[in-house]
Amino acid sequence: MTDASGSRSTHILLTAGIALPLLYFGTVIVASLFYPGYSHVTQYASELGSATARWPLIFNVGIFLAGLAAIAAGAGLFQGLTAAGLRPLMPALLGLSVALLGVSLLFGALFPMPDLRHGGFGLGMAIHFGPLLGAAALWPRRNLRLFTWSLIATFLLMATLFVVMMGVGHLVTRANVGVYQRLYALTMFPWIGFASALVRAGKAADGQPAPA
Repeated sequence: MTDASGSRSTHILLTAGIALPLLYFGTVIVASLFYPGYSHVTQYASELGSATARWPLIFNVGIFLAGLAAIAAGAGLFQGLTAAGLRPLMPALLGLSVALLGVSLLFGALFPMPDLRHGGFGLGMAIHFGPLLGAAALWPRRNLRLFTWSLIATFLLMATLFVVMMGVGHLVTRANVGVYQRLYALTMFPWIGFASALVRAGKAADGQPAPA
């Protein structure tokens, strides 16, 4: 099957992108059910895969699958957007930022905290530019202008939460770090699923009508 969003293989890759937010948040929720006393308010998500967890394999396997899904999503977004007639530079950079998030998740799964390799050597930081790259790639498509603006808002919110979590304003404490991390994750994963769904549906194809 080939259409404005690409080949059948591209559709499969984009389906993985749609599943990515479900995999990540589903993993966090399910793993927490097997961690007696775990708090989403005061604890990091990665603690679900650490030695303090009763069943760390649940979290680590789920995050590993999420990493594979993110890598697939990166490839699918690149293939789907170029198949839709967009110039390849921005789709390539967008796909790379999402794929590097996936690599970082694989590191997080294979090397549970407190292993220094757990953070994937900072490769996942590339995702901060993902929404902005997505907005730049989709800007020529007037029918997606609302989604494009939402990507810009996501970029600003993600950047704000990142600097707050780095200590700016001294808002994040051990008593609320889990809340801020969940908010941060909400700026990181859902937009990838929405973008993958729109591209898979062919909404990024050239010639889409402008909004009324």
